[in-house]
Amino acid sequence: MNDPLRAVLMCVPLLLACPSSEVDNADTETSGDGDGDGDPSGDGDGDGDPSGDGDGDPSGDGDGDPSGDGDGDGDPSGDGDGDGDPNCTGPNGTQPIPANAAQPDTPMSPGSTWAYFELEDFQPQSCNFGQTYSLETFKGRVTLFTLMRSTCEICQGTLEKLEQMQAQLTLKGHEVWFVALNQDGYADTQQEFIDRASFPLVQDTAQANAWGLMNEIGLGTDDIYIYDSNGVLHSYFNYADANPSIDLNTQSGWDTVYGAVIAALEG
Repeated sequence: MNDPLRAVLMCVPLLLACPSSEVDNADTETSGDGDGDGDPSGDGDGDGDPSGDGDGDPSGDGDGDPSGDGDGDGDPSGDGDGDGDPNCTGPNGTQPIPANAAQPDTPMSPGSTWAYFELEDFQPQSCNFGQTYSLETFKGRVTLFTLMRSTCEICQGTLEKLEQMQAQLTLKGHEVWFVALNQDGYADTQQEFIDRASFPLVQDTAQANAWGLMNEIGLGTDDIYIYDSNGVLHSYFNYADANPSIDLNTQSGWDTVYGAVIAALEG
């Protein structure tokens, strides 16, 4: 065999074995997967990450965000609900005062509607944080509403207990809205409530006079209103008279309020 032919035959197996001469050399990796994406995983998805899920992020959950929560919504909250927004409390969306609304004559009497006013939500964890809305926003679920003053230590303790109550109801599979109103003139101490609860908190104003529409100015602190899903008052508890039956620090008080919520749920 002459020398030129021998050189050609010796070159052929070398070329076949050489990975650098494969047809996908448009990318810079040497895996030989042919996907042209530049990652060495060989997954063939063309996205450039090694997870093999085809979304371009390395978490492997397929939603395109790096949290790895697997909810498919592309947000980094990791709440797993798939809705694309971070976890928040209360209704998502607001309702104004109905055009034909009339203030109830006896807002503390069972069977009455709630009073009509619009207040701003100052709870950072609320879905409607910073929004101004009416109690119509809570229609569709049983709602516990309470009148409070952020400098009142009894109110602060009650708020903590209500937070625990809502958590317990949720664990039992009951969907109930909780909302607390902070008395007009105490907006500068809102943090006292924010630190103690996660549910929506609304701030009364002199113009709205929500407290006056629900009760009497100077009275009603820690009063609890429980409405059915249609916004009709099911139970009212007056704490201003030091009613021990709803002291949430006692088992009997807890049972009274909790039982009233369950009764409203059962209709």
